[in-house]
Amino acid sequence: MRRIVLVALLGLIGLPLQAAEHRLISADGAITEIIYALGAEDQLIAVDSTSRYPEAVRALPQVGYLRALPFEGVLAMDPDVLITTEEAAPEETLERLIRAGVEVHQLPVVRTPEETFERIRAVGRLVAQAEKAEQLATELAQQVAAVKERHQGNGKPRVLFLLSAGNHGVMVAGTDTAADAMLNALGAENAVAGMAGYKPAGREALLASRPDAIVIAETIPGGFRINDWPELKALSAWQKGNHVTADSMLLLGFGPRLAEALATIATALPENVQVSSNGSR
Repeated sequence: MRRIVLVALLGLIGLPLQAAEHRLISADGAITEIIYALGAEDQLIAVDSTSRYPEAVRALPQVGYLRALPFEGVLAMDPDVLITTEEAAPEETLERLIRAGVEVHQLPVVRTPEETFERIRAVGRLVAQAEKAEQLATELAQQVAAVKERHQGNGKPRVLFLLSAGNHGVMVAGTDTAADAMLNALGAENAVAGMAGYKPAGREALLASRPDAIVIAETIPGGFRINDWPELKALSAWQKGNHVTADSMLLLGFGPRLAEALATIATALPENVQVSSNGSR
């Protein structure tokens, strides 16, 4: 009889799974990256659509999007275990999977480096790789600290963070987003801090943002075309070369590539941003 455990808001994480005989589905890109980084990928039988790295993961079957997991699609893979996050939905699918005998673990959403390190440890316990996870978390913490140290003393640059979301268009990242959390981790200021969530990019709002730097996260490589956005191209930050475009899963994942993500964003930041007493540049 399979154990049935739902690890959700209470954070009851950590009972190790027994060896590598179980059949595991990961429904979160960062969790999948952690599993590969721990060398536990032999336990995976399927992933969700946000799991795009490393390249080897593309050989695995996909079970849909973590926010719209299909009960039949997941169950058809005959999993023992599903590891996902509190963002997974619909709740009915998760409850039905539990009733069907699948062990469901929902890990907390991560928005800080420290939470990233703890998630690595949590996944390590779940896949019986606690020692490797501790080593990975320690090394990543050192790498993140090194990136942050290199950019201390450069003021608090205003950054316009855009999400190029394929058919969903280009979105501006406000507060309460992974993008905003990444900027906070670097000590940068969100250029649209007065807005919450992801909102469609309005051309007037782009001009009014007055950023020192621009970061673009693409869900599809090459999906963002600057020539479609003359207002953005006209901004001083773009003209000065203070911009970077990279994969959205790298920049927003809060996974084992966190230090690389922070370093990538930092390449767009100008040095020695001066802020006057009234907040103007």
